[in-house]
Amino acid sequence: MRPARPGFRPRTRLMAALFALLPVFSIAAAGIAADAHLTGAEKTALFEKFRERQAGVRSFRANVTQKKSSPMLVAEVVTGGRILFGKPDRFRWETDRPERLVVVADGTNMTVYHPDRKDAERHDQRDQFAARMAVEFMASGMGGSLADLEKRFRVDVSREDDLLVMTLKPKARWFQRVVASITVYQRENQAIPERIVVQGEKGDRTETSLGEVTINPPLQADAFTLKLPPGVRLFDAKQRAESGIDAP
Repeated sequence: MRPARPGFRPRTRLMAALFALLPVFSIAAAGIAADAHLTGAEKTALFEKFRERQAGVRSFRANVTQKKSSPMLVAEVVTGGRILFGKPDRFRWETDRPERLVVVADGTNMTVYHPDRKDAERHDQRDQFAARMAVEFMASGMGGSLADLEKRFRVDVSREDDLLVMTLKPKARWFQRVVASITVYQRENQAIPERIVVQGEKGDRTETSLGEVTINPPLQADAFTLKLPPGVRLFDAKQRAESGIDAP
């Protein structure tokens, strides 16, 4: 990734990127009047139709392009790669540009591997707020209810041309300090969104676009296992934190 200004830590960039993947399974096609904001009853009916449609979805694979901007970044950062998500709490996210990066969560641990630097850091997945929220949100979205979503967010759903647009604004103050809003854009004939925009409270913005999506792809037994090659330094995040050392 491009050099950041002092104080914008790699861990912060990782959290922003993971937050951008929160609502990958969100809303689905339904009959909605053009340019209309849905009422409570209409939103409930929409989500019920979506739950039925997503009942058989266990995983997805997609190409991912992210554009990140922030007052703390010298220039916009564009990241290209792939994501594989498996219900309920596993994912594999690989980027090719501007830096090679592999992030794998197996349900217990999350490992962040930098191939070019030949180092990796292992986290307890339960202790990683961004990763935990991401997989929890994606898993609940795959058959979740509007009532569950509205416990955490103010939810607005509307239609703009042939796109369904859902805007989520967090209710909790601690969440608001990280995320101001999440907006999901989805075409009516698609199973998952094509674009997600996360707006931060302090002016940062992450736009994630998904392409070449495959629902329930064949998965190898080790799809969510990260095998580090010889010579890679593996650090334990908890030990680093206890020693007062920040992530690489």
